[in-house]
Amino acid sequence: MLVNVIIGMIIPLLLGLWILRGHYRLIVIYYPLGVALSACINSVGFNFFWNILPNTRNQSYAALPMDLGIYPIAGCVMMYMILVKQARPWLSIVVAALLLTVIEWIGKMMGHVVYFNGWNIFWTYWSYFLPFVLAYGYSKLLRITSPDHSAPGSNY
Repeated sequence: MLVNVIIGMIIPLLLGLWILRGHYRLIVIYYPLGVALSACINSVGFNFFWNILPNTRNQSYAALPMDLGIYPIAGCVMMYMILVKQARPWLSIVVAALLLTVIEWIGKMMGHVVYFNGWNIFWTYWSYFLPFVLAYGYSKLLRITSPDHSAPGSNY
C-alpha cells in the first residue's frame, strides 16, 4: 500500500503542484471533479473489470491514493495545458488519456493490475478519455455560466 501512496499520490501531487504553481485556481475548480469521476469509475471497475494490488477487503481502498493523486492531478494539468498554455483541447485530451493508459499498462505488465470480464487496455484508454472529455465540457459550461472564468488574465 505504501507504493500506491508514494507513486499514486505523493509524487503526482508534488509534480502537479510544481507544474501548476501560480495557477491554484485550476486545482480548486478541477481537482474535486477529478476525484469524483475517478472514485465513480473505480467503484464500478473494481466490482466488474479490474483489481489492483495490494488485495484488500475493499478494493477501492487500494485505489484511494490514485483517486486522490494521479487521476485528478492529470486532469488539472490537462486543463492547465488547454486554458493557460492554449494547447489544442482534443490533442490534450488524447495525450492525457494515452499517458495514463501507458502508466496503467506498465502496472499491468508488472502484475500490479489485473483485468477480468473482458476488460483490456483498449477499454482502459476509454475509461480515461471520457472523464477528460467531461472535464473539458465542464470548462465550457463554466465559460458559459461565468464569462470571466477563462478571460485572459483571469489569474490561472
